[in-house]
Amino acid sequence: MRTVSFQGDQLTSGQRRRFELQQRLKHAFINPILEQQVQETLKAVEARKEQGIKPERIWLLERQETGTTCVAEWMGF
Repeated sequence: MRTVSFQGDQLTSGQRRRFELQQRLKHAFINPILEQQVQETLKAVEARKEQGIKPERIWLLERQETGTTCVAEWMGF
């Protein structure tokens, strides 16, 4: 989330309406169940960090190549 400060600046009425709409829509799209799951996951990650457990490796290196890929090989010919 991005926080912007316009201290001393004035918003036009259109900008103010757009800002208020964005704030209302932001809260309307947050699914309460999803938000709860995200919070539980973040707590679990923090607990693992405190215990010194490394995060699970999701991505594995299958192969490492150099040079330009031949389109024929890429297409399976």
